[in-house]
Amino acid sequence: MKKKLGSAILRFVILIIVLLASFLLLRFYFTSRESVSYEAPLTPVRTVKASHGDISQSVSFLGYIESDQMVPVVPFVSGTILEYSIKEGDEVEKDQVVARIDSEPYRLQALQAEAQATALESAYERMQKLYESNAVSQQEYEAVVAQRNAANAQKSLADLQLSYADVKSPISGTVIMSKGSVGSIGTNTDYLAIVADMDSLVINLSIASRYYDTIKGNADSLEIKVYDETRGLESSAAIVSVAPMIDPLSRSFNLKLKLDDPEDFTIGSACSVTITYEKIEDVYTLPTNVLRLDDSLYYISDGKACYMEYDPSYENDDLIICPDGMEDYDFVIEGQNSLFDGQSVRILGE
Repeated sequence: MKKKLGSAILRFVILIIVLLASFLLLRFYFTSRESVSYEAPLTPVRTVKASHGDISQSVSFLGYIESDQMVPVVPFVSGTILEYSIKEGDEVEKDQVVARIDSEPYRLQALQAEAQATALESAYERMQKLYESNAVSQQEYEAVVAQRNAANAQKSLADLQLSYADVKSPISGTVIMSKGSVGSIGTNTDYLAIVADMDSLVINLSIASRYYDTIKGNADSLEIKVYDETRGLESSAAIVSVAPMIDPLSRSFNLKLKLDDPEDFTIGSACSVTITYEKIEDVYTLPTNVLRLDDSLYYISDGKACYMEYDPSYENDDLIICPDGMEDYDFVIEGQNSLFDGQSVRILGE
């Protein structure tokens, strides 16, 4: 019994020694190794400096290029087309003959009217002599005068219709549509061609009524630009007319513009129109996306983000005026929504 008790005590002592030795070894290990510290990475941000230039208020609209003069060539008499001398793209002068309609029926009609007028002119001359000698009554005389005048009018009409057999261009310009042909029938109910003045191009815009006072009240000082972005064309434009009223149904008004440099623009092509109605020149500006949703921004000073409340004195959709005296500062344009005041940052690109 004593032998078993001594053996148990020995095992217990050995266990204590082992545990103590393990504790000492672990303590030595942890106290002797180098300590490791963790540093959080700096928040990356992108910054921008103020730019020097102009800032303006403008509105943009979509429209189509038209000719201020776009006139159909319509025959005034009907008949078979014997000559048709134009095609699309041709330049024509005012009163230039572009087609000829068979004139024979109208020539015969003119000859008939001329013969009738000649006969009644002779009858009138005889009647006048008789009337002056009181050989006929005034009623008989006036009847012959009326017949003579009617015959002369009929002759003038026949001559006019004969002249209309030569179909002329009503204006000088470019043929933009041609659909006549030799052998077809020309009538006064359909056009043979359309001629447009390519040097007088306009845009007719229908604009929402909320812009009426702005455009009407600043018509003399507006800066207007027209762009054909597909073809890379640009022209300034002037106001031709502003509608005197707002359409109560569509709540819009009409604005007509004329291009200052119409060369290379094409009738029917789509374009954008930018109307600048207010401008501040020679100022420092920042992109609008430096602003946070709560009308604040961050700038960088000594590697740290500095919070600043800012309500711009002037802005548009793209730019705001830079805070006074901060033209050389770096303003956070990306990453500002996750910053706090005084936070150290890393500027991307440096």
